[in-house]
Amino acid sequence: MPPVTSAEIVAHLAELGLATAVIGAPDEAPLTAVATDAQAAAGELAWSKRPGAAAGFQGSLLICSAEAVEGLTDEARAGGEASGDEASGGEAGGDAADSAGKVVVVSERPRLAMALVVGRFFAHLAADRAAVYADPATARQVDDGRAWVRNAVVGHNVRIEPLATVGCAGMGYERDDQGHLVPFPQLGGVVLEDDVHIAAQAMVQRGAIGDTVVRRGAKIGPHVNVGHNAEIGEDCLVAGHAQIGGGARIGRGTMVWQSAAVANGVRVGEGAVIGMGAMIRHEVGAGEVWAGNPGKRLR
Repeated sequence: MPPVTSAEIVAHLAELGLATAVIGAPDEAPLTAVATDAQAAAGELAWSKRPGAAAGFQGSLLICSAEAVEGLTDEARAGGEASGDEASGGEAGGDAADSAGKVVVVSERPRLAMALVVGRFFAHLAADRAAVYADPATARQVDDGRAWVRNAVVGHNVRIEPLATVGCAGMGYERDDQGHLVPFPQLGGVVLEDDVHIAAQAMVQRGAIGDTVVRRGAKIGPHVNVGHNAEIGEDCLVAGHAQIGGGARIGRGTMVWQSAAVANGVRVGEGAVIGMGAMIRHEVGAGEVWAGNPGKRLR
């Protein structure tokens, strides 16, 4: 598939009515990859709702919310901003944005805009990739146990038990204006650091953009589901049938007991304990013990 340009993407978003404003001058330089807003480099596309993300963006094209352009200089806003018909034509200027080599598209629905752009122009990046193993013996263990491991970097002394799944696509969707579910890109990977144990029939989903990470020494029990872009801290124990939502952060040394669930994007502090069957929807502090549905702090 030929490379797409920022001009093509901006024109496509304007046609869909998803480009509220454009800062910078879309051009014909190729975009070849998709990255997170914090890690993007030249030639890469990203999206963000994070306040102030545009000011430090180092990639070539950022699709973002109005909050994400907080912190841009007045010169960048005034000199590089276009809206309406100007957004589709790619004629916007702007010394600050141009000198940084980036284009910022402001959208009221940046996540939907990103999903539609990636689905049209970057779908090939979702193809499964062979896993990379630090220890050849781990690859043989995976084959013998009929586990499914793709899109992953696997460290030393990692155990992956029979029928486990590592690196599959997660359930990411966004609704369009008609209420239809639009797949959000699942392009990232999985990093399993040294001494990790993935029990039988557990699932670790690949990152949507960026990686899902299981840190050194963490243990993932049978039938556990780890969602896309989650991070499981060092020496954590996640017991059987637990659910870790996409983007959740589980701190070092935490215990998540059987059938507990941690919602998308929730942070759990170091050394916390999540009791059996607990439903965690809010941030858990370091060392705290939570239980119940809805989850509440015990001590």
